[in-house]
Amino acid sequence: MLRLLLLLWLASLSLISQADWIYKTDAIMGTEISVYLWHDDSAAGEQAAAAVMAEMRLIDQWLSPWVETSELYKVNQQAARAPVPISAPFAELIARSIHYSDLSSGAFDITFASVGFSYDYRAKVQPSDADRERLLPAINYKLLTLDRDKLSLAFAHPDIRIDLGGIAKGYAVDRAIEVLQGFGVAHATVSAGGDSRLLGNKRGKPWVVGVKNPRNEKAMALKLPLESTAISTSGDYERFFIDETTGERIHHIMNPQTGKATQGVTSVTVLGQQGFDTDPLSTTVFVLGVEKGLALIEQLPGFDAIIIDSSGKLHFSSGLMPPAQN
Repeated sequence: MLRLLLLLWLASLSLISQADWIYKTDAIMGTEISVYLWHDDSAAGEQAAAAVMAEMRLIDQWLSPWVETSELYKVNQQAARAPVPISAPFAELIARSIHYSDLSSGAFDITFASVGFSYDYRAKVQPSDADRERLLPAINYKLLTLDRDKLSLAFAHPDIRIDLGGIAKGYAVDRAIEVLQGFGVAHATVSAGGDSRLLGNKRGKPWVVGVKNPRNEKAMALKLPLESTAISTSGDYERFFIDETTGERIHHIMNPQTGKATQGVTSVTVLGQQGFDTDPLSTTVFVLGVEKGLALIEQLPGFDAIIIDSSGKLHFSSGLMPPAQN
């Protein structure tokens, strides 16, 4: 009898050891990629986490503006001369980008890179006023000719360059969740910088997601209990430098109308079902500002937003507002 109990106890230990939380992180796509998941079989969980990282590396190689073999790099090199053949997924990314450009009257515009490529935030370099004015006409998404039937993309201005940084990470976290679901994972989070996707809940409890204080990297502005949600944050604290002459914060979220860093907002967080939408929307709302940004979110079912303005005040869409007190 004692031997039987011992065998049962050892078997139970074996089963317990097979189920565990697994956490992996790596530097990919110019940011920190992390995956945190639960799997009943720890070996399968490890495989799932590794598959997520592999998928992220593939997306990075595919969409990097700096990798000479990437599809994006080839488009930027050739599309001003003639229509460039593109893949169906690339066409989908361009189409979704144009959708949000139309929706926001150009506040979201992947051609911002026509001027944006002249900035180097690590080296504290920005274009001269003359160069900015010369390149500014190339920031215009309407000069992109996307043919979804023939799968081609052309630029109608010689100085156009595009960057998918405002949508690619949201797309990537969606793809990562699909990978995890293929491994039977039901509880997970995947993050790529400011973009996250939550799969299910934390085994009966909500995930608690923090929104950073834009002016204190060690503090949170607020925390949100969430599950089965995509959440994207755009902030002026991610890539920036301070102009030594003017004292102005020069950051990477550009106003397409001016070719300069957007002012008035320090952080925007958007919640929805897919990173493919929340990622471009967080940039869009940032550029639109508090009033116009919240007005846009209110028009879109299934989305909410939190905006922190330059004074540090928090603004919430109606779906996140606390109920009125009687």
